[in-house]
Amino acid sequence: MTGGPGRSTLSKASITAVAWRIADEEGLAEVTCRRIARELGTGAASLYRHITDRRQLLTLLAEDLAGGYPLVDVDGTAMDRLAAQWLAMRDYLKAHPWGAQIIAEGDYAVSTAQPIADRCMRLFDEIGLDESTAHRAYRASWHLLIGHLLSRHPFGHLQGAPPEDDDFEWAMRALLTGLVIDSGR
Repeated sequence: MTGGPGRSTLSKASITAVAWRIADEEGLAEVTCRRIARELGTGAASLYRHITDRRQLLTLLAEDLAGGYPLVDVDGTAMDRLAAQWLAMRDYLKAHPWGAQIIAEGDYAVSTAQPIADRCMRLFDEIGLDESTAHRAYRASWHLLIGHLLSRHPFGHLQGAPPEDDDFEWAMRALLTGLVIDSGR
């Protein structure tokens, strides 16, 4: 659908782009079908020709988010490459804070996340983890990352101990080192 001046073509891509912008600027709670329709200069009924409801809208956001995860490759040890990958994912999600919320809700398993899952599993293999341990390490790493991003308490539970910029990297390396030691490698 092409509207008059100032209106854009209505499609899943344009709907997702507007939802992404609103989420980045104002937060996930502001991403509603009514708001998207208004931003696109159309009515909700026209929007519903392309998406069924807010849940589908959030699924489109989750798919787009997961499809944008950076796949990084750096020089160094296998541990350095693995840490760099998770740090890049942390930085990506820090730039889009609503992403951690969507992931934490756990309602949006999307196929566009497969490349990042495959990359991480290869890197876990490179540090010497067997498949079962690698799967657990993958889940634990996500828990660490999402917990780090969603934590709103600046100091944890320690009085007077300000957070360090590298807290996530330190925790990720400690987790990975412990996994390698525990697996006997």
